[in-house]
Amino acid sequence: MRAVLLVDDSVFESSDPNFAKHQWPKYAAAEFCVSHALRSLGHEVVGVPATVDITDTLKNITAAKPDFVFNLVEEIGGNRQHDGLIVQILGLMKIPFTGASFDALMIARNKQLSKLVVANAGVLVPKGVVILKDLKFLASDLTFPVIVKPAYTDGSEGITSRSYVKTAAQLQRRLSEFRRWLPVICEEYIPGREIIVTASGTKTVTIDSICEMVFPEKAPVRFATDQAKFDAKYRERFGIVYQTPTRLHAPVKRIVVDAARKAYRALRIDSYAKLEFRVRDRKVVFIEANPNSQMNRFAKSTDFSAIGYENFVRKIVRMALSRVH
Repeated sequence: MRAVLLVDDSVFESSDPNFAKHQWPKYAAAEFCVSHALRSLGHEVVGVPATVDITDTLKNITAAKPDFVFNLVEEIGGNRQHDGLIVQILGLMKIPFTGASFDALMIARNKQLSKLVVANAGVLVPKGVVILKDLKFLASDLTFPVIVKPAYTDGSEGITSRSYVKTAAQLQRRLSEFRRWLPVICEEYIPGREIIVTASGTKTVTIDSICEMVFPEKAPVRFATDQAKFDAKYRERFGIVYQTPTRLHAPVKRIVVDAARKAYRALRIDSYAKLEFRVRDRKVVFIEANPNSQMNRFAKSTDFSAIGYENFVRKIVRMALSRVH
């Protein structure tokens, strides 16, 4: 079968349009991992960049005559909220595509809405409020300390060590630092273990991997910042590690798995995602969901060595094809 590998324009190189080289640049590791996995599964791969010229992007997709599109797009023209447009159009054109539907992408990316949806499904969520461009808030609506984060991003983008705020006065001062991310959500800081669940499936939700991000005493943070997630040198410096498989007592694991399945279904995810929780004793609190999560074979937050990377890619493709057949 022929696969279009749809990628961010920023990682596309005309000198290697189909991501066939064996020398993988770090900035595009996921694209090369998926490309090589698809080839090993017998598929032909054609790389296409998702550009701001949507018409041109669609022309390149249709010209490739794909049996399916493997969607690795995270942003278009630097805007993360535009990735859903491609998904909508592919759906209308009846071209099978991997990853989340438009609905799932939009609900999960809206952090406040996603928490309301997940809470309605019976899963604990942090108490929080959204602060708009006027920077106004009522301290009585907040439970300090809080975490300040962008309301419409994913993957911990915009979350730093300074996102941890202890008082209303400190929050008022910090908001100017987060002006570029407005609106922001301020939610109560939940102490406990940082647990990351990789789940996949359509009608049946499979729990593929349970990982813990472990923060030692010397670490400057106790929560998943953008740097803690994506800067390997930073993690090494402070001893922050991803631990898979993580050690959870059986009763706690059952609660985590149940919460993950409820959140996955509530958010209408129908392919694959990572769901993040804070766990303390038997209290399991949903933090956020990341549909179309990191597909780098060497990602530490999913135990691909245990579940099999090619097997996971094969499953993702099968789910995509089942959408239209």
